Amino acid sequence: MGTGVAVRLKIGLVALAVLAGCGNEKSEQRPLIATVGAMAASTVAQMRARQSGATPAAKAPPARAEIEKAGVPVLRATIPNLGADRFLTIFDQKGDVVTWKTTDGSTFSLRNGILIQTRGLGPDLMSSNVPTVGQLLQNGGTHQRQYFFLGADDQTTRRTYECTVTVVGKEEIEIFEKKHQVTRATEECTRQQSGKLTNEFWIEGQTVRQSRQWASALTGYIEFQRVVD
Repeated sequence: MGTGVAVRLKIGLVALAVLAGCGNEKSEQRPLIATVGAMAASTVAQMRARQSGATPAAKAPPARAEIEKAGVPVLRATIPNLGADRFLTIFDQKGDVVTWKTTDGSTFSLRNGILIQTRGLGPDLMSSNVPTVGQLLQNGGTHQRQYFFLGADDQTTRRTYECTVTVVGKEEIEIFEKKHQVTRATEECTRQQSGKLTNEFWIEGQTVRQSRQWASALTGYIEFQRVVD
């Protein structure tokens, strides 16, 4: 494993450990914190097993009943590049933009389920111009995406992509023991200077139930699941 990757994974594990150890949350969220704590312990154990050359033991995901005990909407965010797997609750909402937050302070802002901003990850997405859910359901539709990042010189840089949508079709997915009938759509984006990315969306009605969305070069893709509405 390269040094850079190892550092990023350690950062993710530290974030998970902090997430599990916070004790100042409201009482109704404590079951959720306990569940995240179990996930953090499992992640650490699997990382240690891989580092020692052993085969990591499979860990069953938490039951839906455990997650629903919090009594609040829940979003799951998995970041493979950072080795992070987190549950989020709503921190703020302005119109169609919902900001979700982990107990370690990281936030993810999504407009109708489409990622527009991150904070607290280090290599953050400062802002972005994104398509609507309606555009993602138009097979063959095209649109432009713009991502904004903060460079090492504290200057904002922009990446512009030309994107095409392919509606794959109807699928059934299961998220923590609950099945959903969805439409799967892929968004292929390219930029002139070089670079290509693919975002994937599983849409239930007008709700993005599950997605895999690119955030930045270092963060890579974030996988979201809308677990509890």
